[in-house]
Amino acid sequence: MLMRKITHYLDQAYINYQSDHHPPGYTAQHVAEFSKTNGMSFAKTVIITADTKLVMIVMPAPYLIDFDNIAFSIGARYVNLAYEHQFSSMFPDCETGAMPPFGHLFNMPVYMSEELVKQEEVSFNAGDHAETIKMKTSDLIGLVQPTIISCGFHKSGSGYHHEHARQGKLRH
Repeated sequence: MLMRKITHYLDQAYINYQSDHHPPGYTAQHVAEFSKTNGMSFAKTVIITADTKLVMIVMPAPYLIDFDNIAFSIGARYVNLAYEHQFSSMFPDCETGAMPPFGHLFNMPVYMSEELVKQEEVSFNAGDHAETIKMKTSDLIGLVQPTIISCGFHKSGSGYHHEHARQGKLRH
């Protein structure tokens, strides 16, 4: 499946990594637990629409998107959580919700949380819910060349609540 393509890509780029097979997990936090990874070091990939284009947001597993602030961070007027039918064809070898953070391979811009960048190593789904890759964060950044953003996120359980938690717009 996709794992083979990812490992081939990483091998071609001379990147050191570890692959892991574990019980299926359907949330980033569960996959982090199953793969024995700290949630702050597990990269969760979320697809949003920013104005009219699809964008990949990569953040630590325990984080959620603050849609109004993410709009500001990426310079979009409107942002919405993308629906599966809007992006599934771009990831034909991936299970929905298990996309790796390699937006550049899928012709999609990548915005990465500054909190994830602070981690020495990062783990992420490798195309399905039972396989992960672990590598140096600096190697991931070198490959993906994401735009690093510092706001637009909040930690789960922080008491944050937004009436329209699925969308946001740039405030002037």
